[in-house]
Amino acid sequence: MTKTILTIAGSDTLAGGGLQSDLKTFENHQLFGVTAISCIATCKNDQFEINDIPPALFNDQLQSISATLSLDGIKIGLIHQLESVAFVETFIKSFDGPVVLDPVMAFKETKNVYSKDYREKLIELFPFTTIITPNLTEAELLSQQSIHNKKDMELAAHRIIELGANAVAIKGGERLSGELATDLFYDGHQMTYFTKPKLVANTINGAGCSFASAIASNLVLGDPLLISVEKSKEFVYQAIRNGIELKNGEGNVWYGKNV
Repeated sequence: MTKTILTIAGSDTLAGGGLQSDLKTFENHQLFGVTAISCIATCKNDQFEINDIPPALFNDQLQSISATLSLDGIKIGLIHQLESVAFVETFIKSFDGPVVLDPVMAFKETKNVYSKDYREKLIELFPFTTIITPNLTEAELLSQQSIHNKKDMELAAHRIIELGANAVAIKGGERLSGELATDLFYDGHQMTYFTKPKLVANTINGAGCSFASAIASNLVLGDPLLISVEKSKEFVYQAIRNGIELKNGEGNVWYGKNV
C-alpha cells in the first residue's frame, strides 16, 4: 500500500524549494505527498517576498488533512507566522510517526524570516519532532553562537539538543573551509559526520528542503534515522549535479536524472 506524507511549507513559485521540492522528493521515493501551504514566496523586481496564508485558512488545511487522510510522516518547512506555528504544534503533538523539521529561519534571498519570537516558537516544536535540519546560519541562530569550524558545529549540536530536539543534522554546505561539504548528525549520544566533495554548481536552490523531505521519506519507508540522513545527503548531492539553471544565473536542484 502506498504511504502518505505531509509537507507543511511555503510555496516556491520557481519550484526549487518549498512544497514543490518536497512533493518531487516524495514522488522520487514512491510516496504520495500532500500539502498544507503556509505562505507563497515570489520574486518581484528582484526582491524576494513572502506572502502569508491567513492563519485560520492554514489551520483549515491541517484540519481537512486530519479528517480525510491517514498520514505516515510529516515534513515541516517554512511556517513564518507565530499563530500558524501554534497550529502546527497542536497538529503534531498527537501524531505517532516521523516528523522532520527544517527550521527555516534564514535563506540567501532574505533575512527577514528570523525574529526572536519566531525562534522561541520553533523551539517549542522540537520535542515533538524526530530530527531537525538547520543550515549553518539557522544552527547559529538556534544555538546563539557563531560556527566557523567542526568544533563549533559540535558545540552548536549539543546546545540544540539541550533545547529539546531529539536529533539534529546541521548542514555545513559551502561555508566551512576545505574541499568537502560536511554535515553533522547528533542525537545526544552518537555524533557522525557525513561528507561529500563540494560541487562547483549554482543549482542549489531547494537543497535544504530536499534534504529534510528525503529524510522524512526514508523514515516513512522504514530506514533507521542515521541511514535516512546518509541516504538523503547522497540524494541531494545528485540533485545538485543534475540541477536546472535559471535565467538569473541561479539554479534549482532536480531529480530527473540518475537519482
